[in-house]
Amino acid sequence: MDRDRNEPFEFIRVAVMLGTLVSLALICGYFVVLAFGISRSAGIRSMAGILLPFVVGGFLAVFNRRLFEKAAAVPFSAAFAVALVFGVVVMLLIRNIGSLQFAPIAELVIASVLTLFLYAPGAMTGITKDRTRDDVWMAYYFGMVSGMLGYVVFMGFPFVHAA
Repeated sequence: MDRDRNEPFEFIRVAVMLGTLVSLALICGYFVVLAFGISRSAGIRSMAGILLPFVVGGFLAVFNRRLFEKAAAVPFSAAFAVALVFGVVVMLLIRNIGSLQFAPIAELVIASVLTLFLYAPGAMTGITKDRTRDDVWMAYYFGMVSGMLGYVVFMGFPFVHAA
């Protein structure tokens, strides 16, 4: 009976998690396509800028799990606020930096956020008794989505401007 009451919330949880991950992945793909439109070299640099955080994140997930545990120890409201700010920053990066600079900074930042969301929940080993692994990370997911959507509501969708 208790399980039935939580099913709508479980759907919301999964939708937000998948929506956040898919949005960040699409943004990464957007930058790669733009970069390849400039040149093959820029496209390869953009792709490498996206892959680097996944490699470093994988290393940290395997060999330094305590880093992720520290992120899980943040209070829910602070986690939401930090992720909300990162959501706005991601959107600002799209509009203001894009793939048209000396290094794929936007790709590195966005892929780092995506990597954190993918690796951290699975890498954590110790959580306080009163919070589950998913509950801790949902504050980050909801914050990120809120920041991105808030930016779109108030500023519009941030297409990359050509230099």
